[in-house]
This record gives sequence, structure tokens and C-alpha cells, in this order.
Amino acid sequence: MVTNFQDRALFRERGWWRDATFLDDLDRWARDTPDRTAVVSRFWETGDGPDVTLSYAGLADAARRCASGLVALGVGPGDRVAMQVVNQWQATVLALGCASAGAVVVPYFIATGAADTEWILRESGACAVVSLGTVRGLEVAAAIAGMRERLPGLRHQIVVGDEVPEGAVGFESLLSAPAVDLGDRRPAGDDVFQIMYTSGTTGRPKGVRHSFNTLYAMSRSYTDPLGLGPDDVLSTPCIIGGQGGWLYGLLSPLLVGAASVWSDAYRPADFLDLAERYGITAAYFTPAVLDQLVEEQRERPRRHALRHMVTGSTPIPPGLPGRFYATFGLPVRSLWGMTENGGVTISGADDPVDWAAHSDGRPVEWMQMRLVGEDGAEVADGEPGRLEVRGANLCLGYEGADEVFAAALHDGWFVTGDLARRDGRGGLKIIGRTKDMINKGGLHVPAVAVEEILRADPRVAEVAVVGEPEPLLGETVVAVVVPHGEPPALEDLQRLVREARMTPGYEPDRLEVVAELPKTPTGKVRKRALEEDLAARKAAAGPR
Repeated sequence: MVTNFQDRALFRERGWWRDATFLDDLDRWARDTPDRTAVVSRFWETGDGPDVTLSYAGLADAARRCASGLVALGVGPGDRVAMQVVNQWQATVLALGCASAGAVVVPYFIATGAADTEWILRESGACAVVSLGTVRGLEVAAAIAGMRERLPGLRHQIVVGDEVPEGAVGFESLLSAPAVDLGDRRPAGDDVFQIMYTSGTTGRPKGVRHSFNTLYAMSRSYTDPLGLGPDDVLSTPCIIGGQGGWLYGLLSPLLVGAASVWSDAYRPADFLDLAERYGITAAYFTPAVLDQLVEEQRERPRRHALRHMVTGSTPIPPGLPGRFYATFGLPVRSLWGMTENGGVTISGADDPVDWAAHSDGRPVEWMQMRLVGEDGAEVADGEPGRLEVRGANLCLGYEGADEVFAAALHDGWFVTGDLARRDGRGGLKIIGRTKDMINKGGLHVPAVAVEEILRADPRVAEVAVVGEPEPLLGETVVAVVVPHGEPPALEDLQRLVREARMTPGYEPDRLEVVAELPKTPTGKVRKRALEEDLAARKAAAGPR
């Protein structure tokens, strides 16, 4: 039988969506296992003192008190409350407090600049914003205070910590407000819970709307394949301003009654210390960070209880899964997803140890994928195609820009913007972006596929392959490399591409060596910034 992955009634029938919400999960664990640890919060940057630990009963109480404080400020059902914080217990309490008050949470990254912050607060219609004071050299609260007069809809500024600007209130004051009856504010599964603003590599970020149900399906895309439960301890350094932090550090633990270990800053040694102390069993990391863990563990081994390590967001270098397995004794599992749909694919426990470098996994039961060509028809096995997905994870649309979301749909399928090929085991491998193609005299060079080859050179720490303007060809291929020690020669990189039997012309025409690559807060390389810099320098140099 062909399943209609656009039928929301079917989502409920199959149990992929539900009438309950994460608040019901919280109430369940607080009632049945009140003393079980829900959240552990370690402070390196934003505070001092011992770790903060909240039981499930304590978390439920703090969320109710936070909700009462928001209601006292006049926050009502459907109101938007923005949050610009890091991974700390206050983030968990705030998210659940907003839900209890019927409000919608608007998370964004701590490093978001003032101009984009003002745009997000205006576009989302936020009536309140909760932020840190100062962190990592950023005057977060002061910047927001300076824009409030231009944001008449922003009625309240709430600050975590001691640096509270004039006209703002401290987060702790929310927790001391008189209790109110929250019964009539209780949201339902189809209500909007989150508007997550994407980091955006070009243009303004988009506000991606998610309901409790889409987030429920997204969380299960992590907990179900891993078989997570109340005995697990989950952690991720992915920041709460992005979907990785929300799903793998906040919602997934709550869904299964597990503990979540937060840390307001990431350092590999600190994570391994936390893993040893609190018995972390499952974690989600980006690939670059995994190599840091490998180096740290080899230098100073710790005991650990890790059973699952999942990675994604950026390409997985060849050899990384093997290095991790040799060091920690467990395989790396790859995951692919987006802000719009969370984790869609994940590799399996039965896959080879090094499979994460070759595949981004198979789709979960409630998501469907297809690869299509320029004519919209599905491509044959072995052929690259445009990745389209649909199913219970998919977001509800873009805040204030539903026409943009509608344009991203093709016959009911969401056009991801990724190029992929089938992996031969029922899954896929992302090989590039549809917008990440370099047009070299009519030859379309898939930048990510070339990057995969170049990473095999041990002298390449990081690489981005981008196009540079060229009068005759339109673009030429430039490999922008952060070297590991002595940089490689251009001829070495060209030889790697030829030996990989890639299409002639895919090899880089020029090598650019840099100290670092510009990145978004999620670690994605800002290729548009590289391309603009190359184009500007080319124009300044004039014709040759």
C-alpha cells in the first residue's frame, strides 16, 4: 500500500503525531519518577559555582513558575517570546514555561548580529525577548536595549544573569511571580510551539514554524532509531539557538524521560569529563568536533558510558568513523536533516563501521524521500538528483513568508536544495547543493563532491570549493584550504581528483590558502562570503 505522506490524519493513525504535547511528557515523568535527573547544567562562561541539577519534579515546578511570571507580564496564548541564550538550564525552563503559558518560542543564535536580531524580533512579532547579558565579548542585552524604541511590539526585555539594563527585568524574577491557573492556556499537539530562525548563508534568516507534533516526529527520528529510554543521558554541544540543540539536548531527553547534560561552552576535555562524571550514553556532534574528542581521548583517556554517537550538519571526512571507533569502541552514525524537518535520515546499527563517511543514512518510517532530475522525474540508481522530502517532520511554513515556503514545494514534496545519490543500502549520500554548483563553461561542478576528495589529503584540515568569476568560462574552480601544517600543492589536489576518476574539469584550477573559513553559527561554511571576496579581488585586479 502506498502511504500518503501528506495526510495528517494518517500521521495520527500511525502514531506519528498525537494529541498530547511535551508538557504531558513532563507531567508524566514528574509524576512517575519525580526524583530522576532531568537537566544537568555546567557553567564555564556565563556563571560560576557547582553544576545545577534539576529533577523532573523540579523542572516541572520551575516551568510552571516561569509560565506564571510570563503571564504576569501579559504574555498570552500565541504570543511570541524570543530567546537568545546558550545551553543552560534556563533555556529548558524557558521553553517549557512558554509552552505552559501558551506562548510560541522564537530561538536564535547567541552570535546573531544586532541587525539580524532586530529583524528577527520585528518579523516574528516578539512581545518579549530573553537573553544573556554579556557573553563571548558580545553585549547581547545592551544591543537589544538599544533597539527597543524601534520595536514597539517588544514590550518586555528579560535578562539571564546580573547584567540587567534599565527597563529590563531579571529572569529570576519570573520564577518568583505568584502562581496562576494555566489550565485554559494548555496547548494542543497541532499548535505552533517554535519559530526557529535559520542561520542563513545568504540573505535574511527565515522563520521556520513548527508545531508540537512536527517537533514530536523530529525528536522520535533520533530517539527511536537509537532505542533511547529513561536510563539514558543525552548531550550535545549544538547550541539551543539551532535545531540541533533543541532536538538532541532539550526535546529528545524530555520525550523519553532521559537526563540532559547541558554546558554553556564547549571544550573537548570538558565534555569528556562530563561524560565520565554523569554517564553520558548518547550524543550528537558535528564532524569537526569529533576529531577533537578523538585527540583528547587519546591524550588523556577517560572512562565513558557512550553507546551512541551521531554526527551530521557538515560532511564527514574519510577516516573519521574509523578513528572514532578505534578510540571509543563504538561506531559513528550519520544523520541528515534541516531546520525545516529535523533528522530525516540516520544510518543504522547494522551498517559497516565506516559507513557514516559514505552515507547519510536511511529515512525514518514517517519520512519519505526522492531524487529527481531537472525534468522533475526520479533519477536512476547511481545518478545524482535533487533531494525532495515529505512526511510528519516537515514544518508548517515560514513566518510571514508562506509564499516562499509554497515556492519550495514541488507536487507536495519539499525541495531541500541538496543534491544526493542513493547509497545502495536504501539510504542516500548528500553530494552538494543545487545552488552549490560551479558553472565552468557549461560543466556543472558539484563543489561538495570535490571537497570530499580533497579532504583525503592529510595536509587539508578544512576545504571549501567555490567558483571564481572568469570572463570566458563564467567560473573557475577554487579550492580554499585551511592547511594542517605545510599546505598541499595545487598539483597534488588536482591529482587526487583525477585519481578519483571524477569528470575532467572538476579538479581545482587554483588553490587559496587561508587561516580559517567563514562560518555560520552551526558550523556551515559561508560560501557566499568566500565567493564575494574572490569576485571583489578579481574585479580590483582588473583584466589580465
